[in-house]
Amino acid sequence: MAQKAHNTAFFLAWRYLFSKKEHNIINVISGISMIGIMVSTAALVVVLSVFNGMSDIIGGWFNALHADYEITLREGKSFSTDSIPLEQLRALPDVKAVNEIVCDLSLVNYEERQELVYLKGVPQNYFQENHFDQMLIDGDISMYKMDQPCALLGSGVAGKLEINMLSYELMKLYYPKRTKKNFSNPADAFNTQYLIPSGVISTNTNYDENYIFCPIDFIRELMKYEGEVTSVEVQLKEGANLAKNRAKIENIVGKKYQIKDKYEQEASLYKTMKSEKFMIYLILAFILILAAFNIIGALGMLILEKKTDTAVLFSMGASKSLIQRVFIYEGVLVSALGGLAGTILGAFVCFLQQTFHIVKLGGDGAHYIIPYYPVQIQFTDILLVLLTILIISLITSLIPAYNLKKSNLYRNTTL
Repeated sequence: MAQKAHNTAFFLAWRYLFSKKEHNIINVISGISMIGIMVSTAALVVVLSVFNGMSDIIGGWFNALHADYEITLREGKSFSTDSIPLEQLRALPDVKAVNEIVCDLSLVNYEERQELVYLKGVPQNYFQENHFDQMLIDGDISMYKMDQPCALLGSGVAGKLEINMLSYELMKLYYPKRTKKNFSNPADAFNTQYLIPSGVISTNTNYDENYIFCPIDFIRELMKYEGEVTSVEVQLKEGANLAKNRAKIENIVGKKYQIKDKYEQEASLYKTMKSEKFMIYLILAFILILAAFNIIGALGMLILEKKTDTAVLFSMGASKSLIQRVFIYEGVLVSALGGLAGTILGAFVCFLQQTFHIVKLGGDGAHYIIPYYPVQIQFTDILLVLLTILIISLITSLIPAYNLKKSNLYRNTTL
């Protein structure tokens, strides 16, 4: 019986939606409501998809520079390589490489310029394993030249130091001594070493602004980290199951160490991107709410116009709740059709952008890392948008339906 009442209410709402109204203004307001919801929905789908595309590209840049897992101490800065079973990690079937890493802040002096940067010491095959040759924009990738240690600089660091690859000038690095302190002679409080700048890479990440890569033996000598590391990076073979291998690694290294995947290594970045996406969603959802509030006016006028019809329905045995549902469904239908049309329109715009790259960044003569706005439609975003429309339409439809219950519009019939 309840199902029949719902079907009847829906049928009447559908007829009212497409029937010719006595007052044309109702059609106009309903049309404006539907168009407003359609445009707002399309904008929400497009903007969220563009944000997904940008986040995917930025995340890809960072992920390319991070190992699948990074192992560090839960408490402390450095640890001995003897304290962690590296050979057991290397023996895992899905492990491609296990690299010892030493990374810390160091003061770099080049000619008369100085910068405080992260100095990351890596093993011999690190550059080849991580395809640094694809990021090289100047110089070459070398660990050593004539037995002298070399440095691979991020483009931002190279720019701030004004590195000249054709010059024979060396970089001088300072690192505070870990044990011996001589406050009477500040110069004696630092270990110093020299590096040859061999190449410059561009990663489009903060590595460009803050990092210099060099041989791990050099940084161990500079920082006196003999037999110690600040982290161990584990690279898995392509197609390996990340979750299963993480459990195996955790079982091997124990609770003393924490393991971070690629996303956890840049937790603040991904948290920021998610927060920005949420704020964009809230702003556009608010615009959608404003567009949906036109439904209140349209339904209010429709209730006045159909008061005779509803009185007849009531006299024929229709319940108060059934008559209310008719107008609730009417408002939901307006929102649903506008939202569906907007979703299709937004998806179509995204398809055009993905296929033909219509909207570009800058003019024709501009050279950008990303030449056009990237877009990526996510099914979860579509569901979120449709759910948002459903909730907003229910709220805006309940307001006039609730007022209908309190009114006395049907002659002697009071709802």
